[in-house]
This record gives sequence, C-alpha cells and structure tokens, in this order.
Amino acid sequence: MDTATERALAGLWRRLLGVARVDRRDDFFALGGDSFRANQLAAQVQRTFGAPATATLAFDRPVLAGQAAWIDAHTDSPAAAPDTAGTGPELPLTTQQLEFLDWMAQTSPPRDPGAISTAIRLREPLAPGLLRRALDTVVRRHEPLRLLRARTPDGALRLGTAAELPAELELVTARDEAHAVELARAERERVGDLVADPLVRALLIRLDTSDAVLVLSVHHFVFDGWSLGVLLRELGLLISAFAAGRPDPLPPLALDHADYCAWTARQWERNREFWQQTLTGAPRALEPFPGRRPTDRFARRRHAFELPAELMAGLRLRARELGATPFMAVAACWSRVLVDWTGRTDLVLMSPVPGRTAAEHDALIGCLVQSLLLRVDADGADGFPALLARVRATALAAATHQFHAYHETAPLVPYPARIHYENWGSGPFLPGLRSEPFPLPREQQGLDWPTPGGGLDLSTPELICEERPDGSLSAAVVYNHHAFTPDTAARLATAFHAEVVAAAGPQESARA
Repeated sequence: MDTATERALAGLWRRLLGVARVDRRDDFFALGGDSFRANQLAAQVQRTFGAPATATLAFDRPVLAGQAAWIDAHTDSPAAAPDTAGTGPELPLTTQQLEFLDWMAQTSPPRDPGAISTAIRLREPLAPGLLRRALDTVVRRHEPLRLLRARTPDGALRLGTAAELPAELELVTARDEAHAVELARAERERVGDLVADPLVRALLIRLDTSDAVLVLSVHHFVFDGWSLGVLLRELGLLISAFAAGRPDPLPPLALDHADYCAWTARQWERNREFWQQTLTGAPRALEPFPGRRPTDRFARRRHAFELPAELMAGLRLRARELGATPFMAVAACWSRVLVDWTGRTDLVLMSPVPGRTAAEHDALIGCLVQSLLLRVDADGADGFPALLARVRATALAAATHQFHAYHETAPLVPYPARIHYENWGSGPFLPGLRSEPFPLPREQQGLDWPTPGGGLDLSTPELICEERPDGSLSAAVVYNHHAFTPDTAARLATAFHAEVVAAAGPQESARA
C-alpha cells in the first residue's frame, strides 16, 4: 500500500469482504463485493474518513487505489486519514472478530464483549515473579495477545500488533475465604473496554503462604473458550519449568495466527454458496415470542437448573440408538420447546464450535470460535426421533461448512435462538500445581447495553448446557431481564426438562 488512506481502506475491505489480503490494484467486486456491501462500504468510508461517499463509489471506482484517491480528494486533510503505522503490523482477524467489530460499532457508546475469565484455587506457594515470567512468555508466544488498540479522533478503531505487551498482574491479600470470593467476583464483573483494558489480566488473591486464588481474564476479542485450556496448560508447564530452573519447555507452534486466518478465509469462499442457500428466506428473529416485553436495553440474567446423571444417561443412550450426539438430542429437545412456545416451525439455532479441525489448530490462542447457524424445519416432525433426524442432518451439514464468514451471515439472522453445549471434562486447573476450580460467575450481570439504533430487542432466551464429570448436566436459561421475567425463564427450563424426560423415556408418546 502506497498511502495511509489505502492502508486504512484495505482494512475496511478485508472486514467487509472476508478476505485475508487486499492489494491496491484489487477490484471490489472481483473479491466478492455486491450492492449490499457497496452500501456498507459507503457508510464505513463516511464514518472513518468523513468523506461524503455513497454506494456509487464502489461502482464508479471498483479498484482500491481509485477509491483511496477519491477519498483523499473529498476530505479536507488527506494526511489526517487513519493510519495504522503507529500501531505496528496489522493482525489478521477471524470471522468472529470481524463480527465483533460490527457488533461493537452498532451502539453509542460501543458495546464490548468483555473478558473470558476463570478462577483457580492454588494449594501451594506461587511466587509472583514466576507467574509474571510465565504470563509474559505466553503473551510473546501468541500474537493475538499482543494486539494494540487505539481510536482515531473521529472514533475509528485502529488495530496492530506489538513485539511486547505485558499482562496486568495484581497481588492482593484476602481476610478470609468469603473475602476471596468477593474479590474474585469483583474482578469478574469489571466492565470491558477493548481499547483501555489490558488484554490479559491476572489477579492473585493470597489467603495464606500456601493458599491462594488466581483469577485469569482475557478479552474475548482475542480469546475463546478453547483458548482457556491452552492458556492454563502452557502456564502450568512454564511455571513448573521455571521453578525448577529449566528453560521454556513449549515447542514452536506448527501454525501461526496469520496462517490460520488465511486458511479460514479460503474456506469462506468455498462455503459462501452453502450458507446463502441455507439462510435464504430464514426468519430474522423468532417472533412473536410469548412473554417478551418491548425494550431497547439488554442485560443478561440466568435461571440455573440441573438434569441428573440418570436422566442424561437415558438421553445419551436414546441419541446413540438414533445415530446422534448428546448435543443433537439436547438441541432437538430445545427446538421442540421453542416450537411449542411460539408455534413457529422454521427455527434458526446458533451454536458455537471451536473452529479447530486440524491438530495444529489445537495449540493456538485466539478468538477462533465458529458460530454455526442451524436452520431446522420442524414442520411435520412429530415425535422426538423425527425432529432429532432433522436436527442431525442440519448439524452435520453446518459442521461440514463450519468455516464461513459469520460477519456476513450474522446480519441475515440477527436474532437466532442461541444454544451453547460444552463438555470440558474436569474443571480448570494448572498442570503441575496442586490446584482446583474456584467458583466464579459465568455472566457479567453488571453489563447493560442499548440496542442498535434504539430498536426493540428480539433476542430469544439462550440455553446453556455443560456436561459434568459425573454425567449430569448443568444448565441455564440465560435471558434479557429487560425483556423477560424470571418466571418465563423458569417455565422454559421446566418445559425443556419435560422434553428431555420424554425423549429419554422407554417409549416416545405420539404428538397430535
């Protein structure tokens, strides 16, 4: 890129078109642009550069260099155009990160996805210097954890990478265990700010010389649930090695973040037609949804419940007999609840998957999660086996095409019915150290956001499930408390429990 405007404009193109690389000679439409994205481009050019762009910009000047020249000619000070040079090399972004950028920019002030956090009880001494050294080693190893963030005077977000970006490490002493719980929860409830916050935070709460709680938080923009396991494993190995006077034991990564992003971007092109066909005509939201109150605010609340191990064993057995997974069985039961509750049979579920299909993906830290949109046709699917067969076929097809440009498909179905299913085995711990999980809230209940443009929130209560080592299922209906009452969430949980009981039973009762 020859100019600051070309570099900044190339960043807009990459986000809009879902491509990993853009050259100044590239054609907007040859890279996948269309009239819809031409309008999006015009809006972003107006917001980023202050130039009076319309959709004709892309049609009259489809080549990037020509668009940049037009922008320079229509701004008061071309030299003032956003420049990423001061923030280091640009970090390639995943589709979830691109979607996060759009999601954050939809409200004023911008929303923030916050941090993914965990807390671990340490039953042996941990020297802060060892923890600091291990944290810094992990940050240097994984490029996303060195993301530099800044805003231009007009509010545009600039992203780059740094050679070094220390994590935040804070040491406090708790009066007793209740105080430690209070301190850990306060750390979890810190409101996120992608620009102002450190990306990686560690709070070491001392209870005694050989008893402490470690709270780790990493901003979700650069981190996902799978990455948490990678972080804990690497920290445990590094702390153990450094404590014994040994060097860094971690082997070089087989694949770096940029290569992963480039590979997934190629998959977006291959899978784009599948998702366009799948989502054509899909409902943008599940409405009307009985019990939903009109609101232009969003704040999460949770109604927690459990499904016992014996009941889940029956559901797993039934799923296996029908050639399906426990997730598919749970999704079928939840789909039946939504059909009965709303009377709608065209459902779009959204379920995250790790986005790691090759062995070399497993060791990466980043926001690599893929969001699968599962369009389920429940019309005429009477009984659990029939609906499970529909869910199974949909889930398998979506998984086959899981690497897709979610930042493109998300606007097509802005309010899918979210379902989150996890099976992590044991709770979080640090390998090589005497450690165990410490209780920490999953949701940040202090977050309260406006809806985009002040429109009505049409979100559907979300089902979150986590398999426990004993075979039981920890579950929750998570909902916008401005839109739904606790009683509505409780009734949905009860209905889901009843569907699981019916599905796991020895006989499937016929439905009228």
